[in-house]
Amino acid sequence: MDKGSYVLSYNPGRRVANWVSWHLDRSLLGSARRKDKFMADDALPPGFVRVTSSDYAHSGYDRGHLCPSADRSDSDADNATTFLMTNMHPQLHELNDGPWGDAEEHERTLARQGKSLFIIAGGVFGRSPKTIGRAAVAVPDASFKVMVILEPGQRAGDVTASTPTLAVIMPNQPGVSRKRWTEYAVSIDEVERVTGYDYLSSVSAAVQQVIESRVGSE
Repeated sequence: MDKGSYVLSYNPGRRVANWVSWHLDRSLLGSARRKDKFMADDALPPGFVRVTSSDYAHSGYDRGHLCPSADRSDSDADNATTFLMTNMHPQLHELNDGPWGDAEEHERTLARQGKSLFIIAGGVFGRSPKTIGRAAVAVPDASFKVMVILEPGQRAGDVTASTPTLAVIMPNQPGVSRKRWTEYAVSIDEVERVTGYDYLSSVSAAVQQVIESRVGSE
């Protein structure tokens, strides 16, 4: 689903996105205020369950943004789009407001410094995940994020073996805030292993082999 300000792959069985992907640079960081209006996604195909904000009520989990609200402060319309429930997955507040939020702030710091980031985020799920709400929204065991950090105007063809990358996997469990977000850094290969997805597929295989095997430190 292309939302204009991000793209997502939706899982109708889990009632959450498999992943959400977006671009971030300083042109997308403005003065638009956080809308805080969580909305069911009426663009889902007929027959799909539409998750609402009430499915998270009294569950013990936050409506955790995948593409963050603060990554889309360039306009009211873009910010509002981040509050679609298809852009949420259940996160403990300790994660959402702790190391996950710190990683989000880091990506915006890089954007303010003039970097151009390509980001993908989602959940890591067990075979039979816990669910919440009447819609039976699946709760991830962990949240993952992959960032490729480029210069303005660069795209996949410009990625080299020295291009900075960052990847994290953060457990959706009590105690997650005891570590700094950087302590959850992993290789992109590890994210591929636990999610089953192939990232950076438009980058040459030789470059992928180098940058996906290392643990980024940007």
